[in-house]
Amino acid sequence: MTLLKRCLAVLLPIAALAALTAVPTASAQVSPSVIDPTCAFPIIVNQDDANVAYPDTNSTYWAMPTNFSLGDVITISGEFAYARYMSFNAYDPAGSSTGGLNDTAIVPDAGSINPFLPGQSLTAMPRNYTVTVNVTATPQITSAIPGAIDALPGGGWILIRVYVPFDANSPSGGVALPSITVNSVTKTGCTTFGPEPAIVALAALVMGSAIADAIPPAEQPEFSFSGGGGLFPNADNKYVYATTTWKSGRIVLVRGLAPTYPDTPTESLYPQQQLRYWSMCTNLLVTPAPVVECARDSETALDSQGRYLYVIAANEDRPSVESLTRDSATPLSWFGPIGEALPDGAKPDGNLILRNMLPAASFANAVQNIPVDQSNAAARATMGEFYPEATYCERTVFERYGADACFVHGPAFTG
Repeated sequence: MTLLKRCLAVLLPIAALAALTAVPTASAQVSPSVIDPTCAFPIIVNQDDANVAYPDTNSTYWAMPTNFSLGDVITISGEFAYARYMSFNAYDPAGSSTGGLNDTAIVPDAGSINPFLPGQSLTAMPRNYTVTVNVTATPQITSAIPGAIDALPGGGWILIRVYVPFDANSPSGGVALPSITVNSVTKTGCTTFGPEPAIVALAALVMGSAIADAIPPAEQPEFSFSGGGGLFPNADNKYVYATTTWKSGRIVLVRGLAPTYPDTPTESLYPQQQLRYWSMCTNLLVTPAPVVECARDSETALDSQGRYLYVIAANEDRPSVESLTRDSATPLSWFGPIGEALPDGAKPDGNLILRNMLPAASFANAVQNIPVDQSNAAARATMGEFYPEATYCERTVFERYGADACFVHGPAFTG
């Protein structure tokens, strides 16, 4: 993607939001009920197409606009992805969740297997499934009907998520996108995709509110619990986040104990690890909430004690390779092309997000176990050694003295 395209990916949605404020209600502009695609799941959300609502760069989402009625008979049919994780989620027109169904809860067709269940190979075949969509005025996040997903009547969305496909060149996990059948009329999975303007405009509206509610950057960045709301939340993920402000010559360090995870496809999902998946992502604190870069669990360097260290820096402040290697650090871009193209006085604040997915019941330190409390004290108490400690540091201090000096002496230390 060119620099111009990346810049437009941020600037055009902001202009769209300004245009929406000129109409009596924005919902008419972003309602999924007015979209009538010819194939199933035509809208792609990822870093390169519709970079909205802080997507994880190790995943891809496909959206299907819906307009269901009570009594409709609806099924989604496809093959289980060759991937670390997949799920279906249903949402109302504003992107709030009405139902979810992750890979372990999807019922395979007769004669097929669900590769995400204990005792099954992740690459076994046949692997077909059929999901029922239960249209109800009283949806539950977990449907009372096994293998079904609840959705509201009227306009809405159904999203497919695929994380860490075994073939990095196949975002859908080596299978075609599923078809959807409504009252005997079938739409097959799309093969070409695009960022639907309705999704981008909706992200500008919903994420603008979420960004306004974020804890502002402090003298020291500290991670706090995020309720995981906003646009198209995933019930299987929970997050802690820290907002940051850039200054020339200054970097951010984040360190903590790394949870265990299944390094698929070479490792099985079972016996269950502490988390199915985790990642650290750098993002920009502007609408429509674009991601900059993520390092997933298997891409994160660890020291001999199993601890990670992330070094977040603008291009001009990137520490030397020697210093990063010395401290077993994983570098992440602060801005990426979007922010780097802006003058120093116009660079946006950052938003660091640590994701935890599907923790084992025995993993008490998971983000999912933090009380619904935005204080960093609550997050720290629950996560213990797994809490991501963060500090600002001068690049020159890190290069000369290492990360320990940055954490001991704080951001004011210049050596």
